[in-house]
Amino acid sequence: MIELQTFATDSLVLTEGDSTDIVGFADGQGHPDFPCLSRTHSPSSCVPCIDFSPWLRPRVRWGDADAVGEYLWRVRQANPGVGESAEQFRQHYRALAGMILAAPLTQHLAGSEEAMLDLRTALVLLAVHEGFSGFIMTGEAPEFVAAVMSPHRFSLLRPQGLVKRRNSFVAHMGREMSYWAGWTRLGADAIAPVEPPDDPDLNEVLGRLATLPLGVRAHAADALRHFSAEAQVPRTLASLSRYETRKRGLDVNDSARRTLETGLVVPATDLDAWLAGWTRRDLLAFLAQAGLRPRNSWGKERLAEMAHTECEELLRGRLAESGAVELAPQYVAGARRLRDYLDSARETWRVWLGFGTGLEM
Repeated sequence: MIELQTFATDSLVLTEGDSTDIVGFADGQGHPDFPCLSRTHSPSSCVPCIDFSPWLRPRVRWGDADAVGEYLWRVRQANPGVGESAEQFRQHYRALAGMILAAPLTQHLAGSEEAMLDLRTALVLLAVHEGFSGFIMTGEAPEFVAAVMSPHRFSLLRPQGLVKRRNSFVAHMGREMSYWAGWTRLGADAIAPVEPPDDPDLNEVLGRLATLPLGVRAHAADALRHFSAEAQVPRTLASLSRYETRKRGLDVNDSARRTLETGLVVPATDLDAWLAGWTRRDLLAFLAQAGLRPRNSWGKERLAEMAHTECEELLRGRLAESGAVELAPQYVAGARRLRDYLDSARETWRVWLGFGTGLEM
């Protein structure tokens, strides 16, 4: 059995985390007024400009609450809340960082030192937008954690207590709000250990994901989930970065490069699959630019056939320029098993994030 938690991740992370200044780590990629925030999103949405997990991870390891608090302040600075001064808010986020660094994560989970370090770093990334209460179950934070923690193995401790607290919360909320009334009661064995199946194909995929920083890992998982579906239409990695992933911090171009370097995806070559993602209007415009005049009555399939037959070289050039990728053939089985595993782990992370972190927020 491959022990996934032994894959080396700190060689990349610690090298990148050497910058002592978080603004310097952002390297000018941020907003002109808020250097750690995205240029493409409103500053008030508090979206980091890059994946800061390589900077955060060593500081979480060192227990540096001041540095972690500075990160939280920097990404909340444009929208910190109401009722306090800037300095009071800064101290608030420093205190929040201290709470996360001190949270007793092992009261309900047992994992390797590296696994717990990744998990605590992931909680810092989530804390920008999330509170750790039952309400976190309604969003996509559990999916993010399932993706970034997928290379690690955990054992659940006292899961019945978590399920009991979850059911009590849902029952209470259901008496007040119709939304919660639709949530079913979980049985005592409803949440499973967070432990990937011992499958060679899956282990190979997880080993490659383990080499990536946390935000990039989530982006790569987004891509693998897409390509493991039945319709394997080539797409750019940029188009496969969900907002729920980007809002935790991501430089999409850098992330795409790193994901390609893992070999999990490769530049697309399947013209027919790529054309399947085009609309009829796209095909008509392309053929017109190529000087061809298809009949107006032709459907999408006939137009795609004409484009492939008459303009194959031009299409291949367009495909290469597009940056579209497809799943590497040797990882098809592993990607499908990853998708199944992430789906099965989501409920456990949903309950743990709501009731097992030891944080009351």
